[in-house]
Amino acid sequence: MAGTLLSRFALQLIIFSSLVWLGPWTKAQSFFRRPPVQLSIHNPSSIQGERNRTTICIRVPSDAGAKLETVVLSQLPNPDQWDWGKRPPQVYKGRYALRGGVSAGLATSSFSTAGNELTINLNPPVPPGDQVNIVFRSFNPDEGIYQWATRLIPSGNDALASEGPTLRLHVYRNDRFR
Repeated sequence: MAGTLLSRFALQLIIFSSLVWLGPWTKAQSFFRRPPVQLSIHNPSSIQGERNRTTICIRVPSDAGAKLETVVLSQLPNPDQWDWGKRPPQVYKGRYALRGGVSAGLATSSFSTAGNELTINLNPPVPPGDQVNIVFRSFNPDEGIYQWATRLIPSGNDALASEGPTLRLHVYRNDRFR
């Protein structure tokens, strides 16, 4: 009886210690098996001061393994900040060229305190195999080359972000009055 009690205690001790040691490695995290890398940014007007319709297009691969929930754009050093506007972004699915099916309320955006980081939350998250287009309306800033580093975050608890490509837009000087 003492041997059975001792072996049962030893077994419980082994199980408990393995849970303590393996706990950090068994923590459930969401991540992209194949992260989205097909990102592009479009702005039909490229002259400073013009009204713009800046569109970020993201294609989530069909084998991504997770839905896309958050996109973070960090503006690379530049004398001027890009003006994303004050209105919430509009979202539509499908190819950029279609520009249809705008559904307001499917995305929210917020800025970092420094103003150089834009966080876009998609609700509902974009499933694998879909393309989402996020539209901001505002005015072009001064002439220059504007660039952003991208981070893509899947839906789920304790999600691991994936680095995306650098996005770039050119804004040209208004030469009409020269």
